[in-house]
Amino acid sequence: MVFAGGGTAGHLYPALVVAGALRDALGESTAITFIGARHGIEQRLVPEAGYPLVSLRIAGFKGRGPFDKLKAALAAARAVLRCLFWMRRHRPDLVVGVGGYASGPAVLAANWTNVPTMVMEQNHFPGATNRWLASRVRAVCVPSEDARERLGGVGIVTGNPVRAAFFEAGELPLDTRLSLLVLGGSRGARSINRAMGAIATELARLDPAPRIVHQSGEADAASVREAARAYPRGLYEVYPFLDDMPARLAAADLVVCRAGASTLSELTAAGRPAILVPYPHAADDHQRHNAESIARVGAARVVTDAELGDGRLAGVLVELLADREALRRIGAAARQLGKSDAAQRIVNVARGLLGIEGVGRVS
Repeated sequence: MVFAGGGTAGHLYPALVVAGALRDALGESTAITFIGARHGIEQRLVPEAGYPLVSLRIAGFKGRGPFDKLKAALAAARAVLRCLFWMRRHRPDLVVGVGGYASGPAVLAANWTNVPTMVMEQNHFPGATNRWLASRVRAVCVPSEDARERLGGVGIVTGNPVRAAFFEAGELPLDTRLSLLVLGGSRGARSINRAMGAIATELARLDPAPRIVHQSGEADAASVREAARAYPRGLYEVYPFLDDMPARLAAADLVVCRAGASTLSELTAAGRPAILVPYPHAADDHQRHNAESIARVGAARVVTDAELGDGRLAGVLVELLADREALRRIGAAARQLGKSDAAQRIVNVARGLLGIEGVGRVS
């Protein structure tokens, strides 16, 4: 079996969860290979997870000049040819496209060699590759009805798979001193980092001031630590990267973060209230669509990146930290969106395509 795509954690982490669930369902001897981009996050995460990786030289077309688009087209053609040769040599039983640049060539090559194909979409606004592939594969797994509607009604609503540990978070701690978790992705989010530096003095005046754990990214760690010196000693922890996210979410009463697909899936699995700041330059503005989709049902609040400098984030933070009932209500709404069986639902779709059992062709 093959999982094709990646490039970002939002594409790759769900694929790794499903790959593990497939091995659990079909046996440890099940051969699983990933096909990804040469410079994607898969270069680190896939080998760490113990799977072989086939790397393609490929890049996107969006935002490029005519010459660069021509180079990207030639690279895509070479990637399709390489995938064709690989499919003919290895004859996988199923190819799963997970989004990202490497997904298209692999799924196309699989179709042309009569290998069954399906795609997993993580965003509420489907990405360009998966929008194009949706009518060219036998099954499409989507996170929500919003995503299904944007694909013209094609797909099965499975939810986004996340590690089981995220579902183990209990109720909000809501201790006397509340806990705030600030996340900007593994590389940090400079606009959020700067806004929190300005807000720290205001939050320090609350009685009691909340405990803050802040993932800053490596580049901004020093400047965030400097800003944190204005905060009560020992109550503002700054880390370039957090690798124990299930435990960190379980300890949080409120989260400030971007609105990537994986982040939102983890939030809803843990049932944690959040203030979402969508990354304004995400492809197709998909983070805004993700954020609006869950805010619409009361599962989060949204502050735009442009509003970070005008005090709106501080206002929403102070408001929610003073209203524990609102935190409970938003957290409960978030938990309603979490689907603990998302990976198993996707496994069932794959089993159907393999002729074992589960759901077959989707239209």
